[in-house]
Amino acid sequence: MQENNYELELSSEEETQVNDAVKVLEAVLLPKLAVLSANEKQDMLIMGDKSVAFVDKAAEVARQEQGLLQTFIDQAAFDKDVKAIDQLRSLNFKLTQLTAGINDSYAIAGSEAYRTSLMIYSLMKNAAKMNHPGAKEKVSEMAARFPRKRKKKEEEV
Repeated sequence: MQENNYELELSSEEETQVNDAVKVLEAVLLPKLAVLSANEKQDMLIMGDKSVAFVDKAAEVARQEQGLLQTFIDQAAFDKDVKAIDQLRSLNFKLTQLTAGINDSYAIAGSEAYRTSLMIYSLMKNAAKMNHPGAKEKVSEMAARFPRKRKKKEEEV
């Protein structure tokens, strides 16, 4: 018997709650988020975790030295960016944990389901060899969907 290390059971009520929560996130957040192409990202300065303290310090200095810096920076726009960073970092942290858990759970459930599917395929192939009624057809149906790497056709030289 195959070992089962992971099970996810959501009641229909829980599934509805989760889907409703995702719909809220999509409705509220998606319209306010930017989507960049790989080329656009490539040319940008990317702020990492270590840059947060630097940006926070710069925001503090900018507020203290508004008279000196006002002709060079738009303080209101900078303040909005800093606030957005704080909000997005908090959301990103929470959603990253959630996404990591979903991805790991998907990997476990997928691995178990795929391993069991391979066992079923093997057992059905053996059943077909023993002329079990309908086994050959089922093996044929499964073989058509079996994910295998396709061999590249050799090009004529």
